[in-house]
Amino acid sequence: MAKQVYSSHDWRKNTDDAFIVDGQHVLKVNDSRVLFKNPKTLKEEEVDVSRLIRVFVNNRDDLKRSVK
Repeated sequence: MAKQVYSSHDWRKNTDDAFIVDGQHVLKVNDSRVLFKNPKTLKEEEVDVSRLIRVFVNNRDDLKRSVK
């Protein structure tokens, strides 16, 4: 499988080889989204998994917060 070409500032280039594994299924991170109900607004929302990884890494590395 050929890697996709991303711009220099596109975070997805860092997650191009990452996968989600739940025991039965294997999904590419860049092709996956999380659908959830926002507990504050009670509206359905959608977020790319690669974006969640970006937030996690930034919080852990830049802000030195405890991320579990």
